[in-house]
Parts: sequence; structure tokens; C-alpha cells
Amino acid sequence: MLDTLEFILKIVFFILSVIWISRIMILRTDKQIVINPVLIGIGAILAVFPQSNSYIEVIGISMQSIRIVLYCIYSLVVIFGIYATNQKNGIF
Repeated sequence: MLDTLEFILKIVFFILSVIWISRIMILRTDKQIVINPVLIGIGAILAVFPQSNSYIEVIGISMQSIRIVLYCIYSLVVIFGIYATNQKNGIF
């Protein structure tokens, strides 16, 4: 079940990344200065984590669960960023 969830989140990760890239190319806002480093950091952590399906634990939490949480955080940050860049009197 976690494999299926992770696969779906990878697809969402890819789609939201493409949407965010198009936002960066079209709009230049100060909000992107805050959001881009967070997204780059999460993407870098996801790139470093091993993709094997073997059960590896870090501090008692499986690596797959950590990757799923990072995909969710990335998705929430992108959705928040899209919402914030659409607003004239933004959130921050």
C-alpha cells in the first residue's frame, strides 16, 4: 500500500514541479525567494534518499515513510505557493 501511495505522490510531485516551473518563468515575485529554497532543499533530500524497497530505518521510521512525508510537504508548499502568487495582497 505504501508503494502505491509513494508512486501516486511521485506523479503529483512531477506535475506540481512542472506547474511551479511555469510560474517561475511567467511571474517574478518576492514570494518565490522564500519558496524556492524550501523546494530545492526537499528535492535534494529526496534525491539523496535510497530508492530501494528494502526496509531501512532511520531513528525508528522507515525510509519509505520519510519519503512519503517529504512528497506531501513538497506538494503542500507548491500548492501554497501557487495560491500565494495568485493573490494581489498575498499571505506574506
